[in-house]
Amino acid sequence: MLNGTIIVILISLAAGAAIRAWAFAIFAIVVALGFGIVAHQSASLLGAALYGLAILVLMQVCYVTAVFVAGLWRRSRKPSQESAIVDPAPVPSKQRQG
Repeated sequence: MLNGTIIVILISLAAGAAIRAWAFAIFAIVVALGFGIVAHQSASLLGAALYGLAILVLMQVCYVTAVFVAGLWRRSRKPSQESAIVDPAPVPSKQRQG
């Protein structure tokens, strides 16, 4: 179970930088249910439900952390010279031509 938990953490961190929140939410629920079903084979139903909920919370925390860190990293990068605006947009004149 520890190996599975570490894999879930790594996947959640990677997903935080790459996919949308709604897609991750669906993925996290499916994974947590899967872990709960696997845990139910060796434990009680309540214990399996709590373990699945703990995995879900862990995945969400890792996802939010990765989204935050990726956002900070994107903002801290310098814009490249190619994406800089060379010619500003012309300012419209105040006079109307008729």
